[in-house]
Amino acid sequence: MDRTSHCLCNREVYKILKLHFVAKEIFILSDSVEMRPEEVEEPVQGHEEKRNESKTMLLVEDNLELRFFLCSIFISNFNVIEAVNGADGLDKALKFVPDIIISDIMMPEKDGITMTEDLRANMATSHIPVVLLTAKTDMDSKLEGMELGVEDYITKPFSATYLKARVENILTQRVKLQQLYCANLMNIQPVPEEEQQTQPEMSSHDRKFMEKLTELMEKNMDNGDLIVDDLVQELAVSRSVFFKKLKTLTGLAPIEFIKEMRVKRAAQLIESGDYNMTQIAYMVGINDPRYFSKCFKQRFGMTPTEYKENAKNKR
Repeated sequence: MDRTSHCLCNREVYKILKLHFVAKEIFILSDSVEMRPEEVEEPVQGHEEKRNESKTMLLVEDNLELRFFLCSIFISNFNVIEAVNGADGLDKALKFVPDIIISDIMMPEKDGITMTEDLRANMATSHIPVVLLTAKTDMDSKLEGMELGVEDYITKPFSATYLKARVENILTQRVKLQQLYCANLMNIQPVPEEEQQTQPEMSSHDRKFMEKLTELMEKNMDNGDLIVDDLVQELAVSRSVFFKKLKTLTGLAPIEFIKEMRVKRAAQLIESGDYNMTQIAYMVGINDPRYFSKCFKQRFGMTPTEYKENAKNKR
């Protein structure tokens, strides 16, 4: 099957894990809560179904023992994919487009820094958060990674509880960023500059992706025949990558994004007072005025005419 490198969550693997780690704890710091190697829980029925519904994590680590142990930490909450070095990690990141990557720095063939640089340079993977595992004295690599926008560094030895908490925090911040961007996207008026300064930032690569996508929508706003594949072709990414990247950044599927952009522009045109509703419907690429009114009401809770009257009363 495709994911032959997945962490195999079964009794035999966990027995191997215990044999590897009972005698030594060279990778983690002792926690009072959990994560001593001998305390790794064996899987229970239903975990496979749970993992299939959860996010995907890519673990990039050439050390078999550490890779197995990292897998044991996250297997109950993620679909875990393993890679043995940076080159393998880059290939699997492009293939599976995971939700987060944890990688060692020092590895054969391609190190974690070079892999991260390649990930950031590729539009298909630039949005994926990366956590690097590093030695305490490896300050040069840490500085390099900071320049690439690595989300976090975890020094060895590390607490497994701390690592889990950092991963959870990073993904939570991603959700907040997604909600924020989606909210800003739908704002008729621009967000004040002072508010923008207190909001989480989108990476430069992701911002470039969204700016290009928004620009394409602006150019094709009155094109009622515009389809998702047109945007995919212009952005030069695969359809699956486009869907996942847009969903990750905005929380919207491509069709939803297109409709939201059209309706937002319609609201701006209504507020200008320069056009009638039929003209506005065609200007935003919705050639059926009745369907236009339906979409508008779904978004704003009122018809375009009601919105126009409401806007007049606010002046």
